[in-house]
Amino acid sequence: MAPPPEEASPVEVVRRYLEAVAGHDDRTGRTMWDRRSPQYEAEFGSVDSSFTNWTSLTDVEVGEPEVESCGDIRRCVRVPVSYTFEQCEFYTTEDGPYSERFFLERTGGRWLINGHGQG
Repeated sequence: MAPPPEEASPVEVVRRYLEAVAGHDDRTGRTMWDRRSPQYEAEFGSVDSSFTNWTSLTDVEVGEPEVESCGDIRRCVRVPVSYTFEQCEFYTTEDGPYSERFFLERTGGRWLINGHGQG
């Protein structure tokens, strides 16, 4: 799978990222993350990584970006998503419907994921 183009919107980045998760394509997934993120290592290297532990990702809905304050210079948004997933092993939650928000920052002329979760 190809990563999104540099001019891709936050919604497009999140949508493509979830497609990469569904396809177990962590190489493409990594291109959409800010490597400086505190969640980066867990996202791609932990035993509960969605790239290695999830067996199914369906019913994906990506909402409109919400403006997020993150300093005077950077532009930041949170993108709400909902989906249904199944996993090999239960680590932090059970299979089924789930909702969370992805945090993206405009970095180097493109939107990159900096984290995600229910907060």
